[in-house]
Amino acid sequence: MVKRRSSLLIRKKCQRKHAVKLLCTTARPPQERWSIRESANFKIAFDRFGQDWPRVAQFVSTKTTLQISVYAEKYFLKQRLTFQVK
Repeated sequence: MVKRRSSLLIRKKCQRKHAVKLLCTTARPPQERWSIRESANFKIAFDRFGQDWPRVAQFVSTKTTLQISVYAEKYFLKQRLTFQVK
């Protein structure tokens, strides 16, 4: 029931004259994997700038600050798990 209610709400918002187009889109953009070059640039930028994500994103140049911070979180989690296994 909750799902149906939310889809009706979205549909109503889309039907409004001044509705934001983003509310009307239901498909998500394709998820891009990080290339080897982007990962290498991330590591270099992190060594230089630390956790200054806007500067790291500027260095990587193909990812946003949000994408950088999410990648960093997963990267460090993976590093910790790998270190614990050894």
